Amino acid sequence: MEILAELHPKTKMEKLQKEIKDLEPFDGFDLPDSPLGYPSVLPSAIAVLIRNAYPDKRIIVNQRLLDVNELYVASLSLTSKLIGFDIMFTQGDKPKIGREVGYLTSEQAILLSKYYNKNLRAGLLISMRRSREEILRRLSFEPADFFLLLRLESEDQLEGLPTNKLIPYVIVRTEKNKEIANSLSQPTFDENFVLDFIHRLEDKGVQGVLLSSLGDTEALVRIIRKY
Repeated sequence: MEILAELHPKTKMEKLQKEIKDLEPFDGFDLPDSPLGYPSVLPSAIAVLIRNAYPDKRIIVNQRLLDVNELYVASLSLTSKLIGFDIMFTQGDKPKIGREVGYLTSEQAILLSKYYNKNLRAGLLISMRRSREEILRRLSFEPADFFLLLRLESEDQLEGLPTNKLIPYVIVRTEKNKEIANSLSQPTFDENFVLDFIHRLEDKGVQGVLLSSLGDTEALVRIIRKY
């Protein structure tokens, strides 16, 4: 099982490079795209920095579809072929600047991107808030190589699901980020107990786990060193 770290975009090169170095013990990185719809550094640009430093790390670039058309998706697929990263497609939050594009579905984006890069690993987003029927329907989309799973509260919710394609998103609650974590409408896991949850997910046979500490990089480092 892979343990991945969420790496938020930053505009200061030295700070970004330091965070990448600090998170070296992880198997790879997940790079959000314009979180909450605000402008940010493109994740594909950050992927170049990671790839130059770590040729073998897994990199997942998240791509919002509300902002782009087919040409952009095709170009991103060719970029993934050059640099070597996976793509996870999501509609994303409404853009805070400009108009929505948003006519491409995530499934359409996967098919298009794989046409331009046949070796691409591409994924979809799934929320455990959806009905069981909707979740199973989404998981039945064969071209998807992985599914980033949001709002998982217990490993028991994975019963009956094809776990080998799942990457649960686990938000770690720490002393530093607890105010932000407690304000979220998503499940969070205390830093002192999150490893127990990760091991239970590993026993379920998930493809990987994506850890987010809401900016508390030191906590991620503490966790991966104990794993």
